[in-house]
Amino acid sequence: MTAKTWTGLGALATVVILSASHANAASLAPAQCTALTSGAFTADVGAETSIQSAEIVSAGNGKPAHCRVLANIAPSIGVEVRLPMDQWSGRFLFTGCGGLCGVINSVAGDDALMRGYAVATTDMGHRIPASGDQRGWTKDRQLVVDWLHRSTHLATVLAKAVIAQAYGTTQDHAFYRGCSTGGRQGLTEALMYPDDFDGIIAGAPAANMVTPHGVYSYASNTRSDGSPILTADALRLLAGAALQSCDMDDGVKDGVLGDPQSCSFDPAALACKPGVNDGCLTAEQIATAEKIYSGAVKADGTPFYPIGYAKGSELGWIRGLVGENGRPAGRAGSSQFAIETLIGPDATLADFDYAKHGTTGGPVGGVLDYGPDGRALATFKDRGGKILIYHGWSDTDATPASSLDFYEHHDAAFGTDALTKFVRVFMMPGMTHCRGGPGVDTADYLTAIEQWVEQDKAPDQLDAYRTTAPPESYRPFPLDESSIVARRTIYPYPANAVYDGKAWRTK
Repeated sequence: MTAKTWTGLGALATVVILSASHANAASLAPAQCTALTSGAFTADVGAETSIQSAEIVSAGNGKPAHCRVLANIAPSIGVEVRLPMDQWSGRFLFTGCGGLCGVINSVAGDDALMRGYAVATTDMGHRIPASGDQRGWTKDRQLVVDWLHRSTHLATVLAKAVIAQAYGTTQDHAFYRGCSTGGRQGLTEALMYPDDFDGIIAGAPAANMVTPHGVYSYASNTRSDGSPILTADALRLLAGAALQSCDMDDGVKDGVLGDPQSCSFDPAALACKPGVNDGCLTAEQIATAEKIYSGAVKADGTPFYPIGYAKGSELGWIRGLVGENGRPAGRAGSSQFAIETLIGPDATLADFDYAKHGTTGGPVGGVLDYGPDGRALATFKDRGGKILIYHGWSDTDATPASSLDFYEHHDAAFGTDALTKFVRVFMMPGMTHCRGGPGVDTADYLTAIEQWVEQDKAPDQLDAYRTTAPPESYRPFPLDESSIVARRTIYPYPANAVYDGKAWRTK
């Protein structure tokens, strides 16, 4: 079965856009919007807060007319809140950022605004300059603290206060959604500020091992003279062999691995025979591939995390570990920054010791604190909070290890039955970082979390899609059926989907 015929597999997704949760959908008069500029919110936020502007934005591009509020929380946390002028649903969504942030990422909340949500976001406490040193702010401890957790929490408190003043009532439900740095923001909120949100969607959380694992993988593939061990050609060979070996494990030949962890491919199968140098891997290359697949290990040989880079993601290693189109390896600069800050300004790859330096990340490593007993999530759980995590198996920026580690740690701490009542992880075959890649890369996470929080209907599966539209943060649902080129059912980890010729089922 080819990827093309896969388009028609399975039943069409049943996408439910819930009706307004608020008993009487609220509206704003123009004066109620502009009056927000004179609002006093410092006492609510607990830090000096100023409203810089509040203006009405006309409806357009599918978005309703809304009140756009810009604010600042000391010392330099930028915040945007957007409030529907009519038919507010009673729901509030805070949207996360990406990378080092430094921008107001408004577009990430557009689909929710279209659904009647009040939406908000933050620049996480700083603005990235257009040129020059984009990491200069990391030398200021207050700005780092703001980036790690303070900005998201205080911006959430402010947004709720703005909502209450504007509409004269509080939100019925507060949700969070973000990917990468945004995914880490969401998990940090659940751990540190469990009262902020009722439901959290955390995509590809850039947490814990992201920076040090990048250093480890780049160092593993770099000789002392700076040359790569696994070249671009070697990685293409590796990728093709892994795909040939395991593509059909899920019952569909579609160019992606449905479950990389169960893939039996062994890179040693590509070992060069005596006198043969082309179309094969050297012993050094095989050993390097095995190290990157496995991830870093402790001094006793046990792994730090459940996985390194997943099988099926090898083409993504080219950009990060080797470089392409005349550009240097993407991990070269970030690795050097991490090494210099972790060890010292003159440190090199040779000085990096994963067992000593690797678990701390860096000045902006975003390490999650699970609590002294590993159960910091208990407060969030006990108040009824829900967490939906999604992650691409082919992600080589924030590897799947971050989500699997989060799941496995809390599975051990709470037990599977208790954990699945408030945390579910969905792994997306073939998806790269947050979106894109040869696999499915979008699903209606927002409806899933709404139904879980508001109706106690846990997401036992998601319908996931790849479309002809360019990859973007979050598409409005329902999707245009004519744009869908592939779909599959995704089940909560550790279950996987297998196509039996008629329908997807759990494995």
